[in-house]
Amino acid sequence: MSIRFHIGLVWAGLLLIAIGCGGGGNMSAVSGHVMYKGKPVPNADVTFTPDSAGGNPAAGRTDSSGRFSLTTPAKGDGAQPGKYRIHIIARGPERAPKPGEAGTGMPGEMMPGDPLIPQKYFAPDSSGLTFEVKRGGNTANFELGD
Repeated sequence: MSIRFHIGLVWAGLLLIAIGCGGGGNMSAVSGHVMYKGKPVPNADVTFTPDSAGGNPAAGRTDSSGRFSLTTPAKGDGAQPGKYRIHIIARGPERAPKPGEAGTGMPGEMMPGDPLIPQKYFAPDSSGLTFEVKRGGNTANFELGD
C-alpha cells in the first residue's frame, strides 16, 4: 500500500477522534432568568462551575428581562450534564474613580460599576447557588435575596 493511503488513514482517524472528543453530543440546553427583589437583573454574567474535576464551565449573560442561555466556547451549546455551583456578577455601568480610590492613575481610567446584587453571589463558594444539569432541556431560575 502507498504512503498516501496510510496518511489518509491517519487523517481519518484523527478526524474521528476530534469529532468524538468534541462533547457536542453530550451537551444539554440550559436557560432561565435571574431576579433580585422581584425584578429582572439585566446584563448579569451567570457562570456554572462544575462540582467535579474534568467538567467544563458554562456561562451566559442576561438580557434586559433577566433571561439567559448557557454556552461554552461553542456558542449556544448549553452545558454538560452534572452538578454545578453557580455565581452571578451584576454591576452597574463603569464609572470614574472616586476621590482616594486606588487605581492606576491613568487619564480616563474607568472602574467597575457598583454591584447591583449582593456581592456574596459573585463567587461560587459564597453564592449558595447550585443546579444539576440533566440531559435534554433545563430551566434554571434564580431569585436572589439579600
